[in-house]
Amino acid sequence: MLVGALQLAKLSLLIESRKRGAHAIRLGLMLMLYQMVCVAQGSTWKSASGLQLFQSQLLATAFFLSSLAIFGFSQSVTEEKEGETIGLLRLTGITPLSIPIGKNGAMLLEALVLVAVQLPFTIVAITLGGISWPQVYAGYAALVAFLWLLAAIGITMSVCRPDGASAARTTATVVALYALPPFLTSLSSRPEWQAMCETVGAVSLPVQLMTVTESGFQGSAWSPAVWFGIVAGIGCLLFAWWKFDSMAILEVQSGRSPLRLGTRRISRRAWSRPIIWREYVFSNGGLFWTVVRLAVPAVMFFLILGQNSGVDLGFVSAWTAIYAALFGILDGTWSVSRLFRDEIRYQTWSSLVQTPRSLSQIYADKIYGWGLGLAPTILAPFLFIYLTFMFHDFPIHSTMTMELMVGTVTVAMSVFGYLHLLILMSLYIGWKAIPATLTICFMAGWFYVISIFTARMDVYARCGAFFGTSVVITVVIWVLRGKILHRLEVLAETA
Repeated sequence: MLVGALQLAKLSLLIESRKRGAHAIRLGLMLMLYQMVCVAQGSTWKSASGLQLFQSQLLATAFFLSSLAIFGFSQSVTEEKEGETIGLLRLTGITPLSIPIGKNGAMLLEALVLVAVQLPFTIVAITLGGISWPQVYAGYAALVAFLWLLAAIGITMSVCRPDGASAARTTATVVALYALPPFLTSLSSRPEWQAMCETVGAVSLPVQLMTVTESGFQGSAWSPAVWFGIVAGIGCLLFAWWKFDSMAILEVQSGRSPLRLGTRRISRRAWSRPIIWREYVFSNGGLFWTVVRLAVPAVMFFLILGQNSGVDLGFVSAWTAIYAALFGILDGTWSVSRLFRDEIRYQTWSSLVQTPRSLSQIYADKIYGWGLGLAPTILAPFLFIYLTFMFHDFPIHSTMTMELMVGTVTVAMSVFGYLHLLILMSLYIGWKAIPATLTICFMAGWFYVISIFTARMDVYARCGAFFGTSVVITVVIWVLRGKILHRLEVLAETA
C-alpha cells in the first residue's frame, strides 16, 4: 500500500509542479498577506495591531485551503472515474486506500506550502505586538487540523460522487454546514438556535481560529475542535476506503459514466439554438436546478425572517440580498470556470468549432445558456435590494437611495468583470484560476474602496466615481472578451 501511494504521490507532485496554477495560488496568497502587512503598518497607533494581522492571515489562509478542498481535493478521483482509468490502477496492485491518498499527496504538500508561506508574515505580526507564542501555536494547530479535515472531506466526496461537479457542490455544502452556523448567532434572537450554534462552535475549527486570536488567549493548542478535525478526517478517509470499490470501480465497470448518464436522461428535441440548450440543460442542470436556484433566496428570506421576528422587513431584505449575492458569486464562479474548461478537458472544443456558427457566435451562445441557467441567482440580489427600498423607511428619492442604486450597478459590473477574468484565466491554469482570480479582484476592490473613502468625497462625487468605474469595467470586459476569443481560437487550432 505504501509503495503504491508513494508512486502516485510522486507522479502527482511532478505534474503539479509543472503547472502555473499552483504557483499563481501561492503568489496570490503572498500578495494578499503583504497587503495585510501594509494595512497593519499603517495602523500601528492601534493596540494589538499584530494580533489583528495574525487573525487576518489565518482567515485568508483558511479561505485558500477551503478553495483547494472544494475545487482540488474533490476532483482527484473523479477525474480517474470520468477517464475510466481506475480499473487500470487497480490492476497494478494498488490498494483502494493508496489511490485517493496518492492522488492527493501532491495537493496536500501544496496546501502545506500555503500554510508555510505565512510564517514570515507571522514574524512581522509578532514584531508589531499584541500576540503571544501560545496563540501562534494554537493558530497553526487549528489551521493544520482544518487542512486535514478539508482534504479528507474532499477526498471522500471525490470517491463517493459520480462526477466532478457534484463532488465540488457536495464538498462546498458540507464545508458550509460545518463552518457557517456558529457565525450566524448574531442574526438570531432564538435561544434554541444560539444553543445549537454554540454546540457546533465548540468543534468548529473556523471558530477556533477566531478564538485563538482574541486578546489574552492562553488556552492549549490541542483544543476539542483540533481533536475533532483530526478524528473526523480519519473517519472520512476510512469511509472513503470502505466505499471505494463499490462506488468507484463498480460504477466504471457498469459503464455509467457521467457523459452516458447525461445522454440517457434527455429525450426531447433540442431548441433552435442548440448550443444555448446544451449549456442550459447539461452544464447548468436544466429546469430542476433553475427551480433550486429560485428556492434558495426564498428560503434564505424566510429563515432570516423567522430568526428575527418583529424586525423591519427592509433589514431582512438587505441581509437576504447580501447572502443571495454571496451564493450567486459562488454558484457563478464554479459554473463559469467550467464554461470552456470542460470543452477542453473532454476534447469536444475542436468538434464544436467545426459547426456552422462562428467562434464569436459560439461564445455568445454559451454565455446566453449560462446566463439563462443562472438567471435566478443573478436577479435575486437585485430583487431583494428593490424590496429593501420598498420596506425601509428612508425616502425613495433621497441621496442615500441614489448612491445605493449607482453603487449596486458598479458592484454588478465588477462581478461580471470578475467572471470574464475567471473565464480567461481558467483557460490557462484550470480550476486554480478561482482562488487566483478572487485574490486579484479582492485586492483591486480593497484598494478601490480605501481610495474612495480616504478621498472624503461627497455623495454626488462618489456617484460620479461609481459611474466612471462602471464605464472602465465595461471597457475591461470588452478587452477580456477579445482575449478569451483569441485563446479559444488557439486552443481550437492545437486540439
